[in-house]
Amino acid sequence: MSSNRNRARRQSLMIAFCGMAAGLSVVIMLLGGVIPIATYAVPMLCGLLLLPILIEFGKTAAWATFFAVAALTLLLGFDKEAAFFYLFIGYYPIVKWQMDKIKPKGLGIAAKLLLFMAAVVIMYALLYLLFPMGAYLDEFREMGVILTIGFVVLYDFCMLLFDRMLMGFVMIYANRIKPKLTFLRKN
Repeated sequence: MSSNRNRARRQSLMIAFCGMAAGLSVVIMLLGGVIPIATYAVPMLCGLLLLPILIEFGKTAAWATFFAVAALTLLLGFDKEAAFFYLFIGYYPIVKWQMDKIKPKGLGIAAKLLLFMAAVVIMYALLYLLFPMGAYLDEFREMGVILTIGFVVLYDFCMLLFDRMLMGFVMIYANRIKPKLTFLRKN
């Protein structure tokens, strides 16, 4: 009887925790649409909110939260580029740990760069097809080939930096935040 009660308590806790993280992510995504430069930074910040869910409740809960946030930001958000960026790269904190297992390390980094590039290419192709605004193509045309390549290199650098920072965020969560979340302690 008490094991059923503990299981129900744990499931309720998971739903509430994931719901709060999803709500905070949606608010951050919506507020990020107000600041144009936040198009790329806010989806990464919201991806960080998946880490505690992944650590405490596992991949299934993290994926469910990710899809809930993605659906809500696509429906409610007015910055579709940021919403699509979250949809195509916001899940990275969930899959990072499997990609880190790829040996040798250089192959793992190449796989990460391939994931980042494929995500961006598919994202912009879908944005162009779903929202046929010439502004996307005009923006890249105006930048020219050299600036576009520079943009891609800078994007890859930022994503690799984000990848390196995720472990630091896990340590901060485990050492500073989690001890203060007494409701997560198992009985």
